[in-house]
Amino acid sequence: MYMRQPNRRYLWGLTICADEVYACLMLNDGFFVSPAMRISELAGRKMLISWLVRWSMCPEDRLGYDPTMHRVTVHSDTDGGGSYNGKVDDRMYTIDCYDDKSQDITTYITKRTITSADDMLGRHTRCFVATRYSGSGTDSSATEVVIKDAWSPAKHPPLEDPRDEIRLLRKIHNTFEDDTPDHIYPNMLVGGHVRLDQKDTSTIDATDAIFNAAGVDRIDPPSDSDTESAWKHQPLRAHRRIVMSPVGHSIKSVQNEAELIVVLAEAMNCYSSKVLDKFKSKALAAL
Repeated sequence: MYMRQPNRRYLWGLTICADEVYACLMLNDGFFVSPAMRISELAGRKMLISWLVRWSMCPEDRLGYDPTMHRVTVHSDTDGGGSYNGKVDDRMYTIDCYDDKSQDITTYITKRTITSADDMLGRHTRCFVATRYSGSGTDSSATEVVIKDAWSPAKHPPLEDPRDEIRLLRKIHNTFEDDTPDHIYPNMLVGGHVRLDQKDTSTIDATDAIFNAAGVDRIDPPSDSDTESAWKHQPLRAHRRIVMSPVGHSIKSVQNEAELIVVLAEAMNCYSSKVLDKFKSKALAAL
């Protein structure tokens, strides 16, 4: 599901065993399973119907969809007759990217998917090649960027997490000032936490936001591995999105192991020489 629906934040599901039905909420680090609803009994049928009614009436973000990603309807003249068939391409989405520093939102449209979230648990990292979205679809001449979307482990509050990749990329950029060596570090164009607009307020999309929507308080996992934990004991994760350039070649494009070793060796040599030259010049300037 996560692979086929890149705008999924989490999943709901139903499991059926004989006359028992369970509602399941599937998150990054664990599942919630409801008490058994026996459809052979009146109370069980009423409970199941109440679940179905709630799911049918709640907004899409409560179903686990990302309100900042929207699937694009691709109009293509496939029948040759000049009429558009309105085909929907699962691989094309518009993505609103929020920047924590400028507090601006930039919208991109995906062109292809590099990495899909193919595991039920974990970061659910997704990477897309995209271009700026102007409201009229893709522009073949527009500069391509890479969008990385992931649910990274975080500390509270997420904006002050020292492990935040966004903070690290900004620190690298500030260290090199405006003279960041090409092709050594990615140039971060936009970096921020995904924001959800709820009840006229903007909140960071994180594990706590999902728990709050469900009316449950998240609890940090116990430090003692021998202590029994419940499904509410889940680590905090923050939904972060980074827009970077340039778009390089996939590591899968190398022809053999020898070529891969040569590429890695050249990259390491380039990194060492450029970084050392940069810091040597700074040290000399300070004398």
